[in-house]
Order: sequence, then C-alpha cells, then structure tokens
Amino acid sequence: MTIPADRIYSLEGKGLKLTTAEDIAPYLEELRSFENLEEIRLNGNTIGAEAAKALAEVATFHDIFTGRLKDEVKESVIAICDALSDLPNLIEVNLSDNAFGPLGAEAMSDFLKKHTGLQILKLNNNGLGIQGGTTIAQSLLECQAECEKQGKEPSLHTLICGRNRLENGSAPAFSKAFSALKTLREVRMPQNGIRPEGVIELMTGLSNNSKLAVLDLQDNTFTHTGSQALANALSKWSLLETLNVGDCLLGPTGGRLVIEALKDRETLKIVNLQYNEIEHDGALALAESLRKLKALENIELNGNRFDAESNAVELIKAALSENDLDDDILGSLSDMEELTDDEDEDEDEEDEEDEEEETSKAEKKDTTGPKTASDVLEDNLADLVTQMKEQLN
Repeated sequence: MTIPADRIYSLEGKGLKLTTAEDIAPYLEELRSFENLEEIRLNGNTIGAEAAKALAEVATFHDIFTGRLKDEVKESVIAICDALSDLPNLIEVNLSDNAFGPLGAEAMSDFLKKHTGLQILKLNNNGLGIQGGTTIAQSLLECQAECEKQGKEPSLHTLICGRNRLENGSAPAFSKAFSALKTLREVRMPQNGIRPEGVIELMTGLSNNSKLAVLDLQDNTFTHTGSQALANALSKWSLLETLNVGDCLLGPTGGRLVIEALKDRETLKIVNLQYNEIEHDGALALAESLRKLKALENIELNGNRFDAESNAVELIKAALSENDLDDDILGSLSDMEELTDDEDEDEDEEDEEDEEEETSKAEKKDTTGPKTASDVLEDNLADLVTQMKEQLN
C-alpha cells in the first residue's frame, strides 16, 4: 500500500550528522507537530546512539550509519531496536545499506527473537557475511519458537537479504528457519555467493512455505544439483508469481530441469532465466512449458546459448501467441552466447549418445508389450511440437 506524501516526514538525503539528543531535537519537534504521521524517512543521514534512542514509530532506517565506527554502529543498532521493542504494532523494519556486518546482526538479535508481530524484514547490503547471516536466521528461528509458545502463527512473510555474502555457511541456519516459519510469501536473497550445496539447503527450507509468491536468488550458483533442488521445490509453490534465477549458472541440463518444472506453475507472471547457459533443447522445452503459463507478463532469456533467430524462439513466440500474449513480454535477446566449435562437437557427441540411449529404450519398450501412459504422453508432445513447427513454416 502506498502511503500519501502528506503523511510522510522525510529527512532523506540531507547528509545530517545527528549524534546527540540536542542534534536531533529540532526534527523531533517537527515530528511532534506532524499530523497523520505514518512513516519517517531518515536515510542518507548519519545517526549516533543517543540520537537513535529518540526515533519514532515507523522509520526507514536504511543508509544512516555512514562514517560511524563499528562499536558505535552496534550501540546505535541496539538503541534503535530497544526503541522499536516498545512498539507492539510495528510490522516492518528496513536496515538496508548499513554496513554494520556481524556486529549489527548481533545487536538486533534480541529484538528479532522477541518481536513476534514483525511481518517484513529488509536487510539488504549489510555486509552480514556467514556469521551475521547465521545470527539473523537463528534469531528468526527463535522467534518462531516464541510464537509457538504463545500459540500463534509467525507473522514474518517477507525477507529481503541480498548482497550480504551469506555463502553456503549460513544456508543450513536459514533452511531451519524457513522450515519452521512456513509463512514466507516473498524471499529475495540475490548476490550472496551461495553455491549448489547452499542452494539445496535453501530449497529444503523454502519447500515448506506453500504460500511463496516471490523468489529472487539472482546471481548465486546453482549448476545441475541446485537446479534439480529448485525444480523439485517448484511443485510446492502453487501461488508462485515471480521467479528470478538470472545469472545462476543453471547450465544446459539444470536449465532444462527448471524449465520443465515451470509448466506446473500456472500462476507465474515474471520469470528471469538470463545468462544461464540454457541451450537449444532447453528453449524447445520452454516453448512447451509456456503454453501453460497464461498469466505471464515478462520472461527474460537474454545471454543464453541458443540462436535468437532459431526455430526454438519462433516456437516460444508461438506459445505466447497461443495464450493471447504479446511477444513483447519476451525480453531482449541481443546478447545471446554462441557455442564454440569444441562445444559444438561435445554437444554433437552428447546428442549421439542421447539418440543411442533413446533407441535402446525404444527397443526395450517394443519387447515389453503395450505402451505406458508415459510413453503415450511423450509421443503426443513430440507430435505437438512437430505440428507447431509445420504451422510456422
């Protein structure tokens, strides 16, 4: 919900250095006379511990500690969280773009453990690292335990924690927290240096959150095993609307696994699969999956490894057209990656191996009697793709 401008008090970007109570006093006076106040914005200033104690009910606290020493920042975060603890109706905290690191995470730990009404937590670009990330995750887990003790469902539904170098080391703690919460609807953790083992941990936890609508893990590293974990988890999120796994190195086989799983998520509106080494066969699979995604509003495929002029792209556009969707929702394909000669040879060898394997399977099927339902489905899909190609020619 957008808050009207006349209900926002803002000192945003003024570059004020507010260290003592006296420094912040004139602005507090303005606040006291401000009618219908719903939000305070203080980002772009620097605030000391004493001044922090005076902060009011709903504030955007991102980017307010520039130029402060680590110990002073920790003291300031504690002061802010102590003040916020007295606000039982507080539902959102944004401390993004403050480089307080693990010390800041430790400073807000008690608040996160006890404030059971918190719905939205934004900790983007805080330099948390593995230690700080683990501290935050463990605090959320303890908050869930406190909710259980009080006999109520956890309130947290949105976690934004990107650009924090969380890496694999913090993933088990987040997995446990996610598994326990079960209330998450939006999770954004891009650019955290998380590798396949960590991705698997996150998918294990997030699979328990059936109401998940937004997942952003851009610029982490999945490869085949992480992609397999994501493909498995996709079946759990019947309300998913946004999936951002751009720049995640899904790879040719991993990309296809994810793409094939998309067809069961008909609620999807935004999909980012950019720069993932997805190849021609993955693009063909995407054309089939897109036929089920009738609510789609945007799909990004740039930087993958198939020709922008290929029949696969034509089939993708045909699938969009079949759903009465304009192909403008297909983002730019201006930076597609070309396979080298060596990679072409490797791909040809893999294709030959696949053909031999399929031939072997077919021979076995011929000797085992009637076709199964799976066999019939495969044949139908193959016929469908052929028909779509003929229609385009």
